[in-house]
Amino acid sequence: MCLLEMNHIQKKFENLQVLKDISLSVKEGEIVSIIGPSGSGKSTLLRCATMLETIDSGEMIYLGEKAAWTENQKTVYAKKDQLKEIRKSFGLVFQSFNLFPHFSVIKNITDAPIHVQGKSKEEAYREGMELLKKMGLEDKADAYPCQLSGGQCQRVAIARALALNPKILFFDEPTSALDPELTGEVLKVIRSLADLDITMVIVTHEMAFARDISDRVIFMADGVIVEEGTPEEVFSSTNERTQAFLGRYGEMLGR
Repeated sequence: MCLLEMNHIQKKFENLQVLKDISLSVKEGEIVSIIGPSGSGKSTLLRCATMLETIDSGEMIYLGEKAAWTENQKTVYAKKDQLKEIRKSFGLVFQSFNLFPHFSVIKNITDAPIHVQGKSKEEAYREGMELLKKMGLEDKADAYPCQLSGGQCQRVAIARALALNPKILFFDEPTSALDPELTGEVLKVIRSLADLDITMVIVTHEMAFARDISDRVIFMADGVIVEEGTPEEVFSSTNERTQAFLGRYGEMLGR
């Protein structure tokens, strides 16, 4: 089943065309990594997919329902109630955690299930504690974000996204704000999610991780998809642009 289709997406900020005719799809259970140099449009693509940014033209379809499309040279979004339902199908983990500093860890995780999904406090807290256990943070339920390391904050952010039971989970460079030691612990958690068959789209600069975890890798540069394929296909590509980007990772990847 196709969970997400993005067809001919374009986005510009003032005079800068950031996304130029981007098309991609994500199937249920698939792990897709998006790689590319800074400024290639990766994060903007994720922000458009999660509707934090509006697209200028193109079409977005979630679970077979149109979320946005172009009509008479204008972008039209689905009605408010429909978009509310569509938004329930995905979660987003930011590079800067975006936890509520005045909420405890468990309240960060349970607030949306209680107030958005209407779960009882008892059910939300039980599920929240199960998620914290999966993240290795069950002893941090009553702590506040300022009392946690960056890696712990990111694991709480992942638990918060999972608490809404999304069909697809987006990660926007989840380790870019972390030092190497903490990066490892967060990548380990994301790997464990792969074992649960959770559909994921991951914007990352961790090349070895992308190669090892992905079903499909998309290489972006200058607002376009240069190429996509299996990790083996992309990381052994003969495309000059792809080779130039991956060249500096060659030694690390054992090429």
